Amino acid sequence: MKKKYYYSEGSKEEIIEAYSDSAAYLEAYKKFEISKKVHNDMKKAYGDTYLSAPITFELLNEKREDITYKVSLTKQDSLESNIAKSINNLPNSVEQTAKKIREEKHGVGAKYDTGGLYLAPVKVLSAKFVAREYSNYKDIALRFKNVSNKVVTAIRFKWYGENAFNEPADMGGLLEGWGGGFTDDALRPGASDYGQWSILSKDGKKVLIAYPYEVVFKDGAKWELSQ
Repeated sequence: MKKKYYYSEGSKEEIIEAYSDSAAYLEAYKKFEISKKVHNDMKKAYGDTYLSAPITFELLNEKREDITYKVSLTKQDSLESNIAKSINNLPNSVEQTAKKIREEKHGVGAKYDTGGLYLAPVKVLSAKFVAREYSNYKDIALRFKNVSNKVVTAIRFKWYGENAFNEPADMGGLLEGWGGGFTDDALRPGASDYGQWSILSKDGKKVLIAYPYEVVFKDGAKWELSQ
């Protein structure tokens, strides 16, 4: 008959039914690898999960005794490695869901939530990485234009970039791939300007998008990107 075990990971607890301690351990290890993959998938899809990554787990027997490190398996490292590989080879369902939501809202191929950007009084004309002198770090440079009929006195920008592996790059922000900066230099109607911000990116390869999300005018009015 199957025996009852308890899988414990942080505040989460699940019941495992198995014929032996060894079988229960392998099932527990599978759950642990799934938790790690879900965390990594969410981080990749949304930039950050604000949740701690799973570090360890416990396997308790029916008497709720911790037997995690008492289970002895032949070729345990190999078994654990095979489980981890099979789990990590599964598709990122979180990213697929996030992509579907973005594309339903903004069209096929959309990566970013920038609804209402076409109404922005400032347009980013170009965005690129700039190598720092005598350093391996990179900064970001933007060229932008005031397309409104009023004098702009302050602009806040956001940007997103990737590295050579098409993964979120270090962009100077808290969320992977994302960063931001501002300028308070006045910009008259129709005028263009250039700005460079120190983000100390170690792996930035390409800036995929850069845009204003808040613009202040000389008359005190303000434009903000809809969320």
